[in-house]
Amino acid sequence: MSNPVLDAIQNRRSVVRFEETPIDEEKIKAILEAGRWAPSWLNKQPWSFIVVTDQKIKERLSEVVPTLFTLGLKEAPACIVIAVDTKEEPHHFIEDGAAASQNMALAAYSLGLHSCWIGIYDIEGQKGSAEEKVREILEIPKAHRVISLLPIGRARHKIQKKERKNLRQLVYRNKFGKR
Repeated sequence: MSNPVLDAIQNRRSVVRFEETPIDEEKIKAILEAGRWAPSWLNKQPWSFIVVTDQKIKERLSEVVPTLFTLGLKEAPACIVIAVDTKEEPHHFIEDGAAASQNMALAAYSLGLHSCWIGIYDIEGQKGSAEEKVREILEIPKAHRVISLLPIGRARHKIQKKERKNLRQLVYRNKFGKR
């Protein structure tokens, strides 16, 4: 079975290097709308999205993310930071932020762009963590947690198709272990 949503899910790939070609503001807005429409626990919508296009700020962010993402974060014309308010939703804020991140990554792909989910959330909230440094750089309040960064742009290189496990390896019926 094929449809546009399933095609986007199956063909979207994480891209770590980007062309520096600017992104049309209309596409950024569409990506943000996709995040806004993500499901959230009791429809709390505890997220905030920070669109970073300033090169100096992107360079500062690139200094605190894992090395694999440093160049891509600098190159991408835009980066959307997904933060969630833990006071607004203290129990399911991680899932809510993850759903918004996924919606935006799929929307970017559907618009002919690429992204890379940089998971920055530090489960233990340690002092000096990458998440804390991102919060400091972007002046995000302490009650908010940063779930992810999504650099967005056009892929610098050809995207390679990746294989997935067969459903037979993943799916059980009625009880775990029952095929």
